[in-house]
Amino acid sequence: MVEAAKYRDLTEQARRVSRELRRCQALSAGYAEALPERPDLFFERGPSGEYPILAFRTVPCGYFLRGNCTPCAYSARMRAPDLPPRALHETLLPQLEWVLARFDQLVVTRSSGDLPGYRLRPGHGRPWYMLQIAGESSFFRDAEIPPPHRRAILQRLVDFQEDRRINLHVMVETRPEHLVFAAESGELARLSPLFRVLDVVVNMGFEARDPFLRNVLFAKDLDEDMFVRAVGVAKHYRLDPGVFLFTGGHVLTTGEMLAATRESARYLGGLGVFVNFMVPNLHTYTLPHLLWEEGVYALPEPFFLLDLGELAASLAPGRPDFVTPFHWFIGGLVADPKPEVTLLTNPRRLTSDAVTQEIAECLAQFAATHDARRFRSHAQDLRSHPEYRFYHAERQRQEQKPWDDRLHEALLLASHRLKRYDQRRRAALTTMLATEDS
Repeated sequence: MVEAAKYRDLTEQARRVSRELRRCQALSAGYAEALPERPDLFFERGPSGEYPILAFRTVPCGYFLRGNCTPCAYSARMRAPDLPPRALHETLLPQLEWVLARFDQLVVTRSSGDLPGYRLRPGHGRPWYMLQIAGESSFFRDAEIPPPHRRAILQRLVDFQEDRRINLHVMVETRPEHLVFAAESGELARLSPLFRVLDVVVNMGFEARDPFLRNVLFAKDLDEDMFVRAVGVAKHYRLDPGVFLFTGGHVLTTGEMLAATRESARYLGGLGVFVNFMVPNLHTYTLPHLLWEEGVYALPEPFFLLDLGELAASLAPGRPDFVTPFHWFIGGLVADPKPEVTLLTNPRRLTSDAVTQEIAECLAQFAATHDARRFRSHAQDLRSHPEYRFYHAERQRQEQKPWDDRLHEALLLASHRLKRYDQRRRAALTTMLATEDS
């Protein structure tokens, strides 16, 4: 009972720090002056080139506003204050039309028009294009995208692909509980014909199997039973679920990061899902970034990516209704919104630029070919480099304090240094703007 109370207290402390950081960021960035005309657009590399992620501008993510999901910067966007939800919802279809009017520029020119190996409906000789859609956090959250607007968005994509004589493959981001609620309301059954015409798959965040990591360190606020229900729902509707898995944490040693990721990956493999390994990175005005600036959180050396590659290569989940023909993706090195720091750009890493680049190329080649034998051979060669000793020592380092004590100390420090952190960020922004003006 005492442990549960302590975990609740730590979770609220983490949320409190994140809420204050996000408030400071909003004050620093300022506010938009009008209703949104377009979604935020991010681009990710896929098997046929780059594909867009459409993040509709709408009602802010409730979890973000409460301070949950402490490493997240996804909903940290300039927005006009006090806009009524209904007015925001009425911009959703116009935001999509903004994208469709620029489809050639945003999609066609970035892609080969082919999705080799994917299990998709008959293509009738048309090119294939992939896109991902979300709200501020979750496509199936009614507050962000109400059911009539969800249906209108999917139907518009169906109509567009017929008008253009193309094929679309659509990925949808959602929180697990919102997918479950959509199933219980009957909405998923009603949308199922549109899912089939767009070969829709869903991506959900789980972050970590360990409940302390998921719900205290990351403040995810997600029950494992709810997540398992959501996986079952996605499979029932043949939505080939993909799951985001955090591979780092701001009070963990590198060895602990790997052990937790290994446990989570084994669990997700048993559930038969696609695994999105999310490499730790740092966004400004987040708790991990504050702790990194204060010198109490160190990102792993780039050799960490080779160990993640080994975990990915060992995945063999049973996915009888797969759409995506491979089982994993490693993200976070190139991400949107753009991180301030990644494992590859970290100015504090001990691995040289040349070796870091070799590691990045090894992982990129593996992601493109999924040739595990070639990857392992290349990774073995890289580990023979003298600089590997830095990472080996880092991976062997142990910490005697338990996770909750470490997090308690980190949160106390963050609370005391938050004002100073905000002042530094504002000064850096002022300097950057002055440089741009000159």
